[in-house]
Order: sequence, then structure tokens, then C-alpha cells
Amino acid sequence: MQPNIAKREAQPYAGIRQTLKRGKLAQFVPGSLIAVCGFLQKHRLHVTGAPLIRYWVVDYNTGEIEVEVGVPVAAGTLPVDAAVHSAQIPAGTFATVIHRGPYDALVQTTAALMDWARQNKVTWAVSERRKVTHWDGRVEHYLVGPPDEPNPKNWQTEIAILISGG
Repeated sequence: MQPNIAKREAQPYAGIRQTLKRGKLAQFVPGSLIAVCGFLQKHRLHVTGAPLIRYWVVDYNTGEIEVEVGVPVAAGTLPVDAAVHSAQIPAGTFATVIHRGPYDALVQTTAALMDWARQNKVTWAVSERRKVTHWDGRVEHYLVGPPDEPNPKNWQTEIAILISGG
């Protein structure tokens, strides 16, 4: 695996944040994306990129994750909403890889990226304490997937992780 390394500008997005068990992620994502997209349509706000999941916290003790499901938007203030809020992926240097295929194999691609970082002495913008990891910038961008592409073999997901000091 040879990831791309690139500097990126900050990316604003509208999202819904939730803490849940990792196994519940597949159930949480579709409804959250529908809610965010409905909010953006209602307020006539422009989408500027592919849907995303941002990982904030991974707790290896409990199996819980804190994630945000969202859609990139133009910079600016969002109307007040109980569930959808404005957030931003920070600017910096990211290592990225493209996962091709079904989502159930994303964990293996992410693990390969983590292994690459260890072997190349790349450190992530992350803090860890007692097997709880807090990520500054760990994101999956869903470039090709449902509902536009029904065949999982054709799905493409970009995994992007912020490098420390980048």
C-alpha cells in the first residue's frame, strides 16, 4: 500500500454526531444522511462534496465510537437545528487511500493504512488514553456508492487521516 500524502484546506460540513456501538454504524448512517440532505434541501444550501463519516472517538474498551455523518457544504453559518450542525475537518497534511468494494472490508483497508504508518514512522494527529483514541481528522468520503451505484464491487471510499504536525 502506498497512500497519497497531500495538504488539504479545512473542509466545512453539515453533520449529525452520535456515540454508538461500532456494529450499529451501518444502521445509523443512512438515516443520518437522509436527515442532513433533507435539512440542506429545505434551506437551499449547496453540497460541495461526497458524503462522509468522521471518526471522533474510538473506545476499544467498550466498542463504542463517536462519529459524525455529514455532507460537505460551502463555508458559512447553518440555520439552527436540533440535530444537524456545522463542523469542519481541519486543514493539514492527510494520508489517503481509496478502498474499492463493499463497506464490510473497509476495516481491512484502514488497518493496512495504520500498518503503513507504523512501518514508515508516520504519526497521526491523535491522542490516546486507556485504549480510547481521540482523532483530530479521520474521515471516510463515500465517493461512489448507494444509491447511485447498486453494485458493491464498484463502490469507492476514500479513507483520509490527518498526520501529526502536518
